[in-house]
Amino acid sequence: HCSSHVAMESVRGKPSGGNSCKWRGHVPKGLLLTALTLGGTCFSVQDLVHRIRDRKSDAAQLHAAATELREKHLIEEPGTYRMVLNTLTKRSAWSDALSIWEEMRWIGTELEEPDFVLAMKAFTRGSQWQASLAVFAELLGREPMHITAGRHLENLQPDCRAYTTAIDACHRVGAWTQAVQVLADMEEMTVTPDVVAYNAVMAACEKGREYPAAERILAEFDRWDLDPDLVTYNTLIGACGWGQQWKAAVGYLRMMQQKSYFDYDLISYTAAISACAKASEWETALALMNEESRQVKGENIRTYNAALSGCASAGKCEHAMLLMEQLLDFNLFPNLMTYRYAIASCEESGEWELALDLMSEMSEAKFEPGNMIFRSVAKVCRAGGRPDVAETMESKVKDLQ
Repeated sequence: HCSSHVAMESVRGKPSGGNSCKWRGHVPKGLLLTALTLGGTCFSVQDLVHRIRDRKSDAAQLHAAATELREKHLIEEPGTYRMVLNTLTKRSAWSDALSIWEEMRWIGTELEEPDFVLAMKAFTRGSQWQASLAVFAELLGREPMHITAGRHLENLQPDCRAYTTAIDACHRVGAWTQAVQVLADMEEMTVTPDVVAYNAVMAACEKGREYPAAERILAEFDRWDLDPDLVTYNTLIGACGWGQQWKAAVGYLRMMQQKSYFDYDLISYTAAISACAKASEWETALALMNEESRQVKGENIRTYNAALSGCASAGKCEHAMLLMEQLLDFNLFPNLMTYRYAIASCEESGEWELALDLMSEMSEAKFEPGNMIFRSVAKVCRAGGRPDVAETMESKVKDLQ
């Protein structure tokens, strides 16, 4: 049995019982051995930290441990704060991670650059990209310290990792202009960007559907004597799709296939096929699907969905059905997008019976059709001369609204 509280003198000084505790020297500095009671069970601070680090702990257990550590101000050492903050962020317990960050500020911890980076990552995981950039601005000295900001070490110098973390926050929401600005600030402060930093900026451009900016970033690699990697080209090909630059997408794929220091992968092909589909170049998309160099990389439902989207935009029902047969032959399972594109491919030809069969197959696979599918089937039925069935589908849309 342990009491709900052990006197602090017993932790920092001699044991109250007078006997030396040999195990005390093996406890990491900063982990108070104060005993706590949670739900009738006794826990030491070491137990709480262990619970946070234990992969078997669920979200509720993580939250309870983090709350106890914060509310009772139990952590003493900055290193322990960082470990807890980092672990909570990696385990997607970002709100608990941020509560630990605020605790560090409140007690006046002398904050170092890694602390700011970890807080930025937690904000980013929580989809609070602007808050992440605000912490970055504070690290740069461009924003006044928050009233609970703690103490900063003198002359904090953000490194490439800090800038890349800020860029990643922009990437998560496609804020490409802000990402490009952070990169410019990075160079102005004479911090040399690496491939990871450039890839993060390019990913922000791709998510922001800004192909020209992504292509300009690629041109920057030569200036720093950096070699683009697999991620660089895959991201750039994805950006080509949003810019309707299907020829450039295929060109970058061919460029990758000629590189000797890294290999292309199925993601590369999927991105190129998707780029062709977005530009209604369905024939090129299908040609890429049938290339042996694509087939040796394996099969993936996303690749088939990309090709099916090309068939849907061009109204090529017959080709779409061939793709459906192929993916089943490879034991791939159609998903909601698969059925959506397959049905959409029937709109122009009016193959209403086929569309209804596909919708029935969806239901058997436990997929709910939804408004988009019902509208698509209605278009197929009208094109196929079945306005009565189309009206039934349209009524289902109204029922869902």
